[in-house]
Order: sequence, then C-alpha cells, then structure tokens
Amino acid sequence: MTKTLGNFTGRLLLVGCGNMAGAMLDRWLGAGLESAQVAIVDPFAAPRASIAHFATLADWLAADGAAEWVMLGMKPQQLGDVAGDLAPVVGGETHLLSILAGVSLADLAARFPEAKAQVRILPNLAARIGAGVSAVASLGEADREAISALLTPLGTVVDLADDSAMDLVTAFTGSGPAFVFRLIEAYAAAGERLGLSADDALRLATATFGGATALLAGSSEKPGTLVSQVASKGGTTQAGLDVLDADGQLVALMTNVLRAARDRGRELADLARGEG
Repeated sequence: MTKTLGNFTGRLLLVGCGNMAGAMLDRWLGAGLESAQVAIVDPFAAPRASIAHFATLADWLAADGAAEWVMLGMKPQQLGDVAGDLAPVVGGETHLLSILAGVSLADLAARFPEAKAQVRILPNLAARIGAGVSAVASLGEADREAISALLTPLGTVVDLADDSAMDLVTAFTGSGPAFVFRLIEAYAAAGERLGLSADDALRLATATFGGATALLAGSSEKPGTLVSQVASKGGTTQAGLDVLDADGQLVALMTNVLRAARDRGRELADLARGEG
C-alpha cells in the first residue's frame, strides 16, 4: 500500500486500545505507520505483533519517559483513574490527542496543562477502512500538518473552530454507524417477516443501503432529489414513503435518538470530571 503518513514522523503512545482506537491503529499501520512508532498502554488490549505493549503507565515510564504524541483511547469515565499516572508523560512538547466522548478541550487543559497542544478528535468506526469521519478541534500550539497527516488516512476530516458542538458530533457521526447498522438490521428483519430468508434479507438490505449511500456520496444532488427519481406518483415507492413520512415521525425518532446519545455524552463528561 502506498505510504500516506510521510508527514507524521513522531512516536505515538496509545493509552487504551479498544474498538475505536484499535480501528484507527489498524488503518494507520496499513497506511504506512511503522510499528516502531507506536506503543500501547492497556492491560486488556489484544497484543499486536511488533508493537510495544505495556500493562501500565508506570511500566511504560520506566522504559521510555515522556512522549511527543499521546492519544487517550480508553473509556471517558476512566480518565480520572489514569490522569495522575499520565501527567509525567505529558510534557511541554507533547501533543495530547483525545477520542474520549464528552471530555472537552477545557477538561483536557485542566488535567494536562503542560501539554504543547490538546487535540480533541471525534472519529467513527469506518476509519478502519479509510472511510470514516473525524471532527477535530484543538488548543495550544498544534502541529496541524502532522495532525492532518495522521487523520487523513482515516477518511474525511472536518476542522472545527472549537469543540462546543462535539457532544452533538459524537452522537451524529461517532455513534452514527451503529444507528445505520441497526436500520439495516431492522430493514432485513422486516424483509424476513414478509417472506425472505434471513440470509437473503440481510444481503439485499446491505447492498441496498450500500448502493444508495454510494450513489448519494458520488452525486451533487440532494437526497430529496434522488428520492423523487426513485418514487413515482401512486407507485410502490410512494406507498412506502407515505408510511415513513407520516406525521414527521421518522425525523422525530431520529431527533430523539441523537438527543439521547448527545445527552449521554454530557453525562460521561460529568463522570470524567468526577461530578457524576
């Protein structure tokens, strides 16, 4: 694979390497990041060949000391548990990257005031295949060229002026793939109820959603225009749309879904600050 991380030459310490951080790491390694540039501190993460793996920060400190690039990839409510041990790692030349839901730049700056920059990143799981979305906001003297080099292989990068909208973005794009997967699952289940086999229903649903989103992504037209190209007056598509659109229930449902996810992000922020 063509190396696409040529502008990122630092060494990256991952504190926590669960599903999201692991997906990012897999993509980075596939895009040319050398395994020698990465270390992981996580007692629960599955070992990755040739990547240094430490159970605790104390173990890593004994071996290496401060780091130029540190990414927080554990659960947000664990921040208080690791912040004290992490402080000696985060010095004046450290970029502190965080993918922790609900943990603001102000929270990071309060916990790690010595960092050269605090960078909040909101990725999603499609980063694993380079088709994700990463919203990013930062404080301090961030090396934007290096950050761009690190995030671009993950997919679309959206720079935010500040992180005031991050709780909503967390729900909208971070949680979004799970909502789409659930919609596909429900679509397939409905097909099965009406007579398709389970396997055929899932294959057809996956291909239908995949083709529709690819068509939209490659088009300059709005979704409503594409809807009108599929539906005809009095036809089968319109009959289904009449159910979807009745009383604005679909938009109301999705609004409630996003609100619940956004509000949970705020609750997690309180837990990370020890206020929950």
